[in-house]
Amino acid sequence: MDSHREFTDEARRIARAVRGASRISIFTHIDADGISSGSVAYATATRLSIPVEITFLKKLDDAATELIKSKKDSLVWLNDLGSGYISRFTGMDMIIADHHEPESVNPVVVENGTSRLAESSIYHLNAHLFGIEGSTEISSSTTSYFIARAVSDRNADLSGVAIVGAVGDLQDSRHGKLTGMNRLVLEDAVKCGAVEVIRDARFYGRETRPVTRLLEFSVDPPIPGISGDHAAALRVLDALGIEFVKDGKEKTWFDMRHSDRQKIVSFMVQKMISEGLHASEINSIVGETYIIHDPRAPHDERMPEDAKEFATLLNSCGRYAKYDTGLKLCLGERGTVLDDALSLLEGHRKNVSSAIRMVKQEGLTQLTSIQYFHMQDRVPDTIVGTIAGILMKSKDAEPGKVIVGFAFSEGKVKVSCRGSNELVQRGLNLSEAIRKAAESVGGVGGGHSIAAGATVDAGKEDEFLTCLDRLVIGQLVRPA
Repeated sequence: MDSHREFTDEARRIARAVRGASRISIFTHIDADGISSGSVAYATATRLSIPVEITFLKKLDDAATELIKSKKDSLVWLNDLGSGYISRFTGMDMIIADHHEPESVNPVVVENGTSRLAESSIYHLNAHLFGIEGSTEISSSTTSYFIARAVSDRNADLSGVAIVGAVGDLQDSRHGKLTGMNRLVLEDAVKCGAVEVIRDARFYGRETRPVTRLLEFSVDPPIPGISGDHAAALRVLDALGIEFVKDGKEKTWFDMRHSDRQKIVSFMVQKMISEGLHASEINSIVGETYIIHDPRAPHDERMPEDAKEFATLLNSCGRYAKYDTGLKLCLGERGTVLDDALSLLEGHRKNVSSAIRMVKQEGLTQLTSIQYFHMQDRVPDTIVGTIAGILMKSKDAEPGKVIVGFAFSEGKVKVSCRGSNELVQRGLNLSEAIRKAAESVGGVGGGHSIAAGATVDAGKEDEFLTCLDRLVIGQLVRPA
């Protein structure tokens, strides 16, 4: 496709700038995609023996903007942020590798088959500028990988980490597999042995959770009559005649025989069909799963190989400000680094479970097109998006509405919004809606059509919600 060719042409142009840099300053977001993306950029620079530093950012606020602008002696490389506020950096020597919706003031010109931003010193690699869907077809980590691969064929081994970032950003959820530009990265990863593709049930926790807990906590998709009910999961396994305990310990999904896995999947599919669930939800039960084999890393049996679980480990590092731990995992370090990450993951799970219980006890407040909760200072603001995402797929949420979560954050309020594929198909664009709603109260926001975030002043929540509710209503009644 021409769009793919133009995208890779731009990656090659950017690669020349990377190779010619005397110093590189990397700034990247703190989630799994951001950490993966930053690690790809960091490894690319170090392999060129270019002096490099990396900084992790929770948000692109005024303080972060000034810090970035201070790096006048470097080629600045932004990952997983920057596209929405590119006008702040006019005149800088900069690369932006992002997949969020960009500002509208980004004219693209094509010269001799090469796409670039018109009249700008900023190299901007963003799928949306080339007619490629940034929510499902490419993540920031895979965007940065295209640059790394164009810098040197040697960087093909970074494809596995890039896939972890894409899966962490749920890029495989809509179709049960990675598609679009992500697929090209996956082909590299398989070819070099960094990733193995297996068709299997797409539950989270296949490596680590006891199988009854795996079924109980399945929310993507929820299993009617089983999700949220541990006793029901036990009854199903007994009814199917499946032995799920060995030597006094409950098996994980990976521990079970293939025939037993098939029995469970067949039962769930039939259950969902009988409940009249949408075909997309049924199809999401089984699909591609990605096993990571990092050729740079020493073997450690405690290290999750499933890309989903690897990504969750990175998210735990980011949510609790242990960014270097996540970076080192992506660069292939294990040992005490993995010890620290696994400890963070355990604490993260406890915090999320506690927060979910609080929201369920208090209930979601309902407006016309949205429903919301406010955690105030009871949880780290970095896990509000995780909470919203889990609730969006739970029976506690009102179907057909956006979920909005709030938490206090450094004197302001962090906002995280989550939609669904069905709402997006009806016209939902949370990136557009949340940006306008945030700006209406003096805040900033952006993201994707299905998931977005913002920062607003404390006390402005009600005004923000009123505006967001009106904007989402307007999007959902758009003519087909």
